[in-house]
Amino acid sequence: MAGELTGSWFRRTAAPYGLPAQDLLRGILGGTHRVQVTGTPGTGLELFLNTPARTALIRSTGHHLHQLTHLLPALAARHERVTDDENLRAAWYMPGEAWVGACPPCTGRAGWSVLVYPGTAGHVCRRHRRWLLAHPGRLASIPLETLPEVLTAHRHHSVLARSRPDAADVVALAAAVVWSWQVQGWRSEPVWQDRVRRLAAVTGSVPTAVVPHALVSYPETIAVARLLGAPRWQQRLRETAAVEGAGAATALLLGEISRRAGRPWLVDWLTACTRTRPRTAAQADPLNGWLRQLTAADGTGSDGLWTVHRAAVRPTEYGDRASFLTDRRSRSICEEAGAVFLTGGWEPVPAPRPGPAPCP
Repeated sequence: MAGELTGSWFRRTAAPYGLPAQDLLRGILGGTHRVQVTGTPGTGLELFLNTPARTALIRSTGHHLHQLTHLLPALAARHERVTDDENLRAAWYMPGEAWVGACPPCTGRAGWSVLVYPGTAGHVCRRHRRWLLAHPGRLASIPLETLPEVLTAHRHHSVLARSRPDAADVVALAAAVVWSWQVQGWRSEPVWQDRVRRLAAVTGSVPTAVVPHALVSYPETIAVARLLGAPRWQQRLRETAAVEGAGAATALLLGEISRRAGRPWLVDWLTACTRTRPRTAAQADPLNGWLRQLTAADGTGSDGLWTVHRAAVRPTEYGDRASFLTDRRSRSICEEAGAVFLTGGWEPVPAPRPGPAPCP
């Protein structure tokens, strides 16, 4: 399937014959040459091959390289630990990018969990209205019939992804912006609380376990991404900063974010937070850094526009998120979230700008 993990494809190919994926791999790579396989399908979900091993695989399938790499994007990737091209080498490691289980209704006939790289906006199946989750051996997803705002946001996200080659970076910066609101104390906002209750209801989990999930703030993240990525608004902010100063540009941006997020009070709240936070926090603020980069006197390009200070990056590990958004770090909360597969999968993660890591 398009975008599938190579390791997932090997497992599915071997499963109908009752054949372990490791045996299939060694059979394909076997011959007069020495074969070295590191790890097992139990220790890593993705399969990485060096050049000779990739050649042997292509020969066994009868397909061209471009056909296979279109379906299996990691097949062309070179892993730093699989660099020896003198002998046939393969290794099972965890994927280097976010992965999810493909939509269960779309892949039900496969009879096995199909793991795919979702790309910029492939984490939602709009046909079956499902948010795709990450579980290696079980079909898992969140039905979105009771969360129509998430489907609307994904439609806008898909348009953004088609119109901008850097859409993933734009959304990642927007996610860092919204995360900065969450850690500053916006955890009890009623719109998010209502969304948490609906998400908890469809997953059968307790509300505290779903609070940090990316789905909760997804509509606001996409609203901010669409604004920051709009050339018209970028030009307007540049002109406002040049004529009226940086303060006026900041007020204009916060006002528009407040309108698009559907929170009339947000502009005053963000303004108050901006005035009262320490100088070091202001320097690491992703929205402040983006606007400063955008309106720099000599900065009309996009180089560095979507990078995020390391201290502002939204953590991808569930426990780190829970420690910010719940009253206490609870192992039971993490276990509850893990039980419904809310601890992995698609996350908008930016390439961090160098800087000190946040205090725990």
